[in-house]
Amino acid sequence: MDELMTASFKSLTWKQTSLVVFSALFFAVAIFIVEIALVGVTTRDELKASQKELLDSVEQPASNAVWALDDNLAKQTIEGVLKVAHVGSAIIELDDGSMFVSVASPISSPNMFDQLSKKLFGDLREISRSLYRPFDFKDSEKQQLIGTLTIFYDTQELTDSLFSQLRFSLIATLIRALLITLVLSIVFHRFLTKPIAEISEAIDKIDPESPDKNLLPVSKAHMNDELGLVTSKFNQILIQFGQTQSKLRKMATRDPLTGLPNRTLLLETIAVTIQRARAHKQQFCMLFIDLDRFKNINDSLGHAIGDQFLTRIARVLERVVADKGTVARLGGDEFVILADEIRSPDQAADFVEHMLFQLNTPMQLNDHTIHPAASVGISIYPDDGMSAEDLLRHADIAMYSAKAAGSNQWAFFKQQMTERAAVRLRTEASLHDALKNNEFVLHYQPKLDINTGKVVACEALIRWQKDGRLISPMSFIPVAEETGIIIPIGRWVIEQACKTIKEWQKKYNFALPIAVNVASQQFEDPSLVPDIKQLSLRYQIRPELLEIEITETSLMNDIEKAIVKLEQLKSAGFGIAVDDFGTGYSSLSYLRHLPITTMKIDRCFVTDLPQESAIASTILMLGKQLKLNIVAEGIENQEQLDWLKANDCQMGQGFFFSKPLSQHDFEEKYIKPHTATISQI
Repeated sequence: MDELMTASFKSLTWKQTSLVVFSALFFAVAIFIVEIALVGVTTRDELKASQKELLDSVEQPASNAVWALDDNLAKQTIEGVLKVAHVGSAIIELDDGSMFVSVASPISSPNMFDQLSKKLFGDLREISRSLYRPFDFKDSEKQQLIGTLTIFYDTQELTDSLFSQLRFSLIATLIRALLITLVLSIVFHRFLTKPIAEISEAIDKIDPESPDKNLLPVSKAHMNDELGLVTSKFNQILIQFGQTQSKLRKMATRDPLTGLPNRTLLLETIAVTIQRARAHKQQFCMLFIDLDRFKNINDSLGHAIGDQFLTRIARVLERVVADKGTVARLGGDEFVILADEIRSPDQAADFVEHMLFQLNTPMQLNDHTIHPAASVGISIYPDDGMSAEDLLRHADIAMYSAKAAGSNQWAFFKQQMTERAAVRLRTEASLHDALKNNEFVLHYQPKLDINTGKVVACEALIRWQKDGRLISPMSFIPVAEETGIIIPIGRWVIEQACKTIKEWQKKYNFALPIAVNVASQQFEDPSLVPDIKQLSLRYQIRPELLEIEITETSLMNDIEKAIVKLEQLKSAGFGIAVDDFGTGYSSLSYLRHLPITTMKIDRCFVTDLPQESAIASTILMLGKQLKLNIVAEGIENQEQLDWLKANDCQMGQGFFFSKPLSQHDFEEKYIKPHTATISQI
């Protein structure tokens, strides 16, 4: 249809110009014809008058010539007639019909106006007048016919002359018509065709999805005329159509009760989120929520209260989700949260716990107090599905698994993820309680001089004393790091170490350096250095008795900032040890710039001694060149100890000497026997 329209399209300007040209020509010809008729009538009247005047002027001389039968006089008389315009010939006949005299001038040759000449002046081509005896002869009582004078006009010449005059009038009329046509075409194009063309272009740009975003332009010249009126009306239609379409789209994509996206819009949003996640190689989570005991609310309190309840739940979910994703209602008491900012199972578990906590707040609806609860199923892209339908179905399956476990429960689509997340959440909650209830204790592992076997320092290692058993830090430190609780726990460790140093000095007069481990997240905390300085001042301990152990990974997160922080600690007098050196991807080029005092050989390199000794040898060589203290950790047998002693390693720790001991046991074994002396590195 569009191709047919394009093929047959003709410009309105061209049509207007053609119409004006043809109209101008038609009226020019019509005016010309009218002008011919008027001129013809005028010319006929003038010709009649001149003919009568001519006959009157020659009648008497001609009559005298005929009466006297003087042909010369008669000829002279009618030859004068030939000098009158458009007279072609003249004759005088006697009363018996015989020719007396005749004269003639050349006759015009016939042309295209011959027929027109006959129609205009055919009846005036010939005029005649009877000649009577002159009145001078008194013997006659009545008029006596003596002859006839006939004058013939050359109307062809008259017509040619007439049209010669009208030709210039016709040309002038045509020129005027063409000029008017040109001016009118320009005016029409400027004030009518061009605005219509602009409106046509604007119509082509109208987006059917958002018709009110591209309204037609209204020219200032047409604000108060028909074109402006049509444009304004059309724009009103576009605006109304856009509003109607928006309402229809909302009806098609929004839940009418809660205003949340419905299944259609949710599937579209999931599809877009999948594309974005695939492009950035990211994960996101889907939460399928089913309200517990909603049927009881509907049956007992009525559908009106049930609708209010669903609307309130929708608002709670929107508030909890905020900018982390999208909340949708599938129907009934089923909601879905597309959490595109939650990218791991652990984050999902935290979010669900927080959401259920907010959701469980009692609601007051009219005179009824309702305690909401929900079962939640979780699926993760791309592990649990690559399409919107798969993710929804698997989250739905997980929801039924949660509901089977009881009210207010949640579950991942994969059971092992549910168990792992549940353990992590329980551990996180317990860690907060442990810190508050003083359930953490420090154990101490001695560091010995490898050559003399004397204790020269120790390392403080945290343990969790729960339900009468000690929990290894391997079980809870990763969770503490993920949740950020490692920072207050680390601060507690530093404070307990300071307290122990002060206690040993006061109780045993024994000063033994204690090393404490600082996690990466704790090292990045801006309050670390001020906290360490403040605690050493509070417990009045010498800074060199507290050694801060940091991992190689902590340093590499931001080496420049790390150096600044380490400089602050070293300048204050605290010892600084690099733990697990050689296990990461650090460059040896920055090692000489680090303000450290001790380097530790990781247990994985000590375990391979003496068979695999290249890395341990390199670390020892570096330590000597940089004038650092070297500590080998994880020593478990005599062969390892002999190699380290042979290679001039200064200190060692490990199960070969002692496992980490409680403070009481450590004091009994390593401090009480040396109460009379102060051992230093």
